[in-house]
Amino acid sequence: MNDRELGQRVAYWRRRRGLTQQILADRMGRSVSWLRKVESGVRSADRLSVLDSLCEALNVDLQTFIGEEPVRSGTLCIDEAQVEHIRDALERCPLDVGPGDLVRLRRQVAYAWSAFEVADYDVISQVLPETLENAQSTHAALGTEETAKLLAEVYQITASTLRKLGEHSLSWLAGDRSMAAARQIGNLSLLAAAGFRIANALLSMGRAEPALGMLTGLANRLSVESDAEERRAMYGHLLLQGAMAAASLGRHSVVRDLIGEARDAARFVDTGSNHHWVAFGPANVTAHEVAALVVLGEGGLAVEAATATDAGALVRMRRERRAAFLVDVARGYSQWGRREDAVRTLLEAEHVASPEVRCRPLAQMAIADLLRRTRGPAPSDLVRLAARAGVRA
Repeated sequence: MNDRELGQRVAYWRRRRGLTQQILADRMGRSVSWLRKVESGVRSADRLSVLDSLCEALNVDLQTFIGEEPVRSGTLCIDEAQVEHIRDALERCPLDVGPGDLVRLRRQVAYAWSAFEVADYDVISQVLPETLENAQSTHAALGTEETAKLLAEVYQITASTLRKLGEHSLSWLAGDRSMAAARQIGNLSLLAAAGFRIANALLSMGRAEPALGMLTGLANRLSVESDAEERRAMYGHLLLQGAMAAASLGRHSVVRDLIGEARDAARFVDTGSNHHWVAFGPANVTAHEVAALVVLGEGGLAVEAATATDAGALVRMRRERRAAFLVDVARGYSQWGRREDAVRTLLEAEHVASPEVRCRPLAQMAIADLLRRTRGPAPSDLVRLAARAGVRA
């Protein structure tokens, strides 16, 4: 992000908070002249100490302020060698095609999805290269509709995992490969499942506008063909992802409309279903509503929405989704200034699925924000959590 873009975001959040330049400058202990230069892009504010001060004065966390997800900075859950193995597998075109091992591929795909649902990113990052290679070679050898579907699914697991772990460009590439495989068999739901992974990768890189366009376009295509429950579920899920993209653009009314439409769609989907492994249903709608409110910087409203959620429905959610929901609630508490509640909720998320806190750059940034914004000695629970997540106190 250059100085001009950063200045525009400062002005955007200042107006969102209803602050004049004088009030924001006073909160930061700076002059109005300095703030004007920052907002116009004449003066740089691209230093961590300045960004921390801005976020504190605007009551927003750093990730929300900059509008993109943090990239991977450590080696927890996935290291450079594993990333390179996955990159090689994504870029390789299988030349020595053997007979294909469809039975083994089915087992590998089921195992990878199961690991993803419990947020076991250590396992997934280890098995992905071999699973990718087998999926590619088996499809090259057999070329059936089933092998194309399995190949598309492996790319989807790869895209979602890489996005969670902060490898956004590789996530985009895996999503693109999945869409190509889905096109081969003309499966619209599978195409949409690949498309939202591409959109999510774009969103993680701060490209919310094209992400929103892709998601609404796919949803519109599915809306006229959503008679089957599988397609209704995917349609609703696309609306939720679109709400996240709209939130990144600060479009409150669009977020509200998309969440409302998704909630309507959820009424016609069996709560126990898990079409395309997205677990679309009422609880997931609420989880995305909370996440969108956090992205909008409305931490108090996010916590309010979370506390009104059916506790039983949340418990039945897959562990990865439930832990991610709790991380978002913790970020809401942090924005609201209730940092003890934020730490308590992060610890709860760690108990549900520790890799969701320990491995995700987004959670690590939330922990770092809490540490930086704590006056005096940090609570021992927060310090220990930071150590487990590889965040420097």
